[in-house]
Amino acid sequence: MKKNTYLLFPVVLSFLLACSADVGYAPDKDYSGTSPSYNADELGDLPDCDSKHEGLVVHVNYYPSHDYACSEGYWVALGQSTTDKKLPDVHETSDDAVALHEKFKNVESVQILDTRDNKVYKAIVLGDLVWMAENLDYETRYSRTNPQCDDLGIKCGRYYMWDDAAYGNDDYSSVCLPGMRLPTEEDVDKLVEFIGGVSNGYVLKSKSYWEESEDAPLGTDELGFNAYPAGYKRSSRNYFEYFGTETVFWTDISNGYRSSLTLSLYSHNSILGTNWGPDWDNYMNVRCVGDL
Repeated sequence: MKKNTYLLFPVVLSFLLACSADVGYAPDKDYSGTSPSYNADELGDLPDCDSKHEGLVVHVNYYPSHDYACSEGYWVALGQSTTDKKLPDVHETSDDAVALHEKFKNVESVQILDTRDNKVYKAIVLGDLVWMAENLDYETRYSRTNPQCDDLGIKCGRYYMWDDAAYGNDDYSSVCLPGMRLPTEEDVDKLVEFIGGVSNGYVLKSKSYWEESEDAPLGTDELGFNAYPAGYKRSSRNYFEYFGTETVFWTDISNGYRSSLTLSLYSHNSILGTNWGPDWDNYMNVRCVGDL
């Protein structure tokens, strides 16, 4: 099989050899069809091409901009390229960041059964907690569905007012599956800690349906949390808003003044937001959590 020949840039001196001629290097592994995962301003920002970075593709902005792949100990120029996508900074490939993303790869995926209606949901194990990896879709008297999701064939689940989500009915303490709950303050803190801080909210986003922004990386869904930009509905309006740019989940944390803390993700930044303010009669999604 014919191998592609690339420009070669050794690990340590890559920033000195940016104008090197083709040295005829033909790596066994061809990463030419791989999209970049990170961004760097110049060649000197690239980390050492070692075993933990094997296969990493980085978009380097230094003119002319190229994509570079770490292949068998060398940074290999894959060719000139441009990208309109906002990518995470390559500094996230530091030892701590690499360890964090390796942890994400080892997240266990499980299935859980809602015995009330026999629906099966995907879930993920994050530390000592089990988080739903899909939006709850249990029908209540006041819950709503979003026709935009139905038209696209994606699972947005149902949308609930906070009273409906928090108190459920006579048989259940919340709308959640038996044995699960709306996220508590402790649950939220553990989620933020697991993903490495609120600035890493993009790892919870789905890879599709989010509007692209120059100010934020696209969703990577590294944990399998698969948060779609499902938007929400205000009680004062008869339509759903912010599909494609925002998703909001209820927690059980209330200030007693008809508002609750919510978990939010946005297209214009990478933050996992914890925000006060939504009135209880707005319709938001629910992700239940349980103890392992």
